[in-house]
Amino acid sequence: MTLITDTTSMTPTPLDVPPAAEPLPKQSRGRIHVGFWIALVWVAALLLMAIFADQLSFIRLPTTAVKNHGRSTAGYKLGPGWNAWFGVDSTGRDVFSKVIYGARTTLKVGLWSTVIGLLVGTFMGLIAGYFKGMYDRVISIVVDIMLAVPPLVLAIIIVYRVGDLQQDRPGDPGILKWFTRTEQITVVLSLLAIAPLARIVRALTMSLAQRDFVLAARSVGAKNFRIITREILPNLIPAMMSVAFTGLALLISAEAALAFLGFSVETGTPTWGKMINASYRDMDKAWWATLFPSLVLFLTVLAFNVIGDRIARHYDIREAAL
Repeated sequence: MTLITDTTSMTPTPLDVPPAAEPLPKQSRGRIHVGFWIALVWVAALLLMAIFADQLSFIRLPTTAVKNHGRSTAGYKLGPGWNAWFGVDSTGRDVFSKVIYGARTTLKVGLWSTVIGLLVGTFMGLIAGYFKGMYDRVISIVVDIMLAVPPLVLAIIIVYRVGDLQQDRPGDPGILKWFTRTEQITVVLSLLAIAPLARIVRALTMSLAQRDFVLAARSVGAKNFRIITREILPNLIPAMMSVAFTGLALLISAEAALAFLGFSVETGTPTWGKMINASYRDMDKAWWATLFPSLVLFLTVLAFNVIGDRIARHYDIREAAL
């Protein structure tokens, strides 16, 4: 009896190996890098000129009137040119110099507002997201209330009320006279930044609190303070850096909006919003006095947004996590 076998069935067959995955199309990284470096150079140049404006010979004092062949240039009599790169305003002052000195005030207010908002908002978000329970409910109610009021309306109400408390009345001197207008704007913008930042940090903290490295730290008896400072907070820093640059752009725009509406810093201190407010009615005869401050404001806000977006891409921070 002959046993017939099918030799084809005994032939070893190679394991089913899935075809190699095609490489994903590379993103145009060069364009992103170029945009990032251009934004970084713009911000750095603006900061350096604002900080060292008093020492730079090509930047006039904002109170110095520009002369053209010995004649006054008040009333927009000198447009953009070699003698005044951005032209002059209605009082004959150099628009370029006022833009640089305005950057000093605008960036200072924006930076301090962002720092204060980050510190307070991060603290509130960490407490709410890590401990949850009653802490989360109370902080969430406060944040929801702050977010329910339109930010610009809230800022105007606070600045107007503080300014009213600074007025001297018969037998009742202003109780907040020590509170300068620049400090008022800084505090108001900080309040506007706290609520969104607290909500972002709360969501990220809740996500990080369930990660394996946090659970492992709890299992070995690590205290809450150590877990927050050693495990959770370092992982929040990249996301908060990205949010900080984006938030700074928004706060600079908010300061300009307040200044445009007349709620700005002390008289005599130039800001971009004040410059736009002072000259936009005369655009038909002196477009440069409004266009150049608006353009610098736009480019600065755009630069901070590009930097924040690049940081988010570098650390792979997904919008869904925020």
